[in-house]
Amino acid sequence: MKIKIRHTTRYKYTEGVFIDPQTIRLRPKSDGSQRLVSFEIDIDPVPDGIADIVDVAGNDSTCVWFSGKHDHLTITTRSEVETLRTNPFDYIITEPSVTRLPVFYPKYYVPSLRPYFTRNTEPEGQVDKFVSDVINESGVETMTFLNVLNNRIYEGFEQLVRHEGPPYPAEITLGTGRGSCRDLTVLFMEASRAVGIAARFVSGYREHEMITEERQLHAWAEVYIPGGGWRGYDPSSGLATADQHVTVSAGVIPEEAAPLTGSYRGTGARSIIDYEIDITSQ
Repeated sequence: MKIKIRHTTRYKYTEGVFIDPQTIRLRPKSDGSQRLVSFEIDIDPVPDGIADIVDVAGNDSTCVWFSGKHDHLTITTRSEVETLRTNPFDYIITEPSVTRLPVFYPKYYVPSLRPYFTRNTEPEGQVDKFVSDVINESGVETMTFLNVLNNRIYEGFEQLVRHEGPPYPAEITLGTGRGSCRDLTVLFMEASRAVGIAARFVSGYREHEMITEERQLHAWAEVYIPGGGWRGYDPSSGLATADQHVTVSAGVIPEEAAPLTGSYRGTGARSIIDYEIDITSQ
């Protein structure tokens, strides 16, 4: 499937501000699941400097910097991506110790994967109780567990749109029984990590919007499966990701996959954000 994306983000400031260096993560990845056909970026005001980089999480990013004061910042990207994976389960697990819970990766995987299975929740807490309930339904086969977990979050939690703010901790989402796509993703990650599965946060686009007609950036999780590599699960749809998802960035924590990282300086100044995303496919 070929997917074209036009994404405009507008920051308006209540008065002129100094815009500190910004890291932009809006260039879709090019890997085994998708091919980046073309990418363009326009920035207003024109930066004093621009550098295409690979950031600490391995994302293709753009760093820009400015001089003087500005009352706005507008970033427009145009991407065309060919998604390649129609079957999200087109692999076999090559390490027996990963086929059942709890998962134990071979020692040569651990140095690279350790950050991705480091927990941010307390053992024996709410997340562990939730995971235990999932295992009672799924059993201890890793793939079955991941599918049941994904579906349990999809069916058991109210989905909402929350335009701003970081994801809520998994315990809060469990306590309220509802969350945005990024909140549900964090819960999926923490539940996976509770049984030893390496998981990371992904930001990108979904060709078909499930909740509202308004297009927006989407979030889902990826887990590392030897033999399959990083594989996506979208708890907002209850499905493993395939050719309707376009991955832009990923990280150990959500901040590493944020579309824009940076700050501004101006006494008493406030910012207002607006965005517009258009997605077409063929």
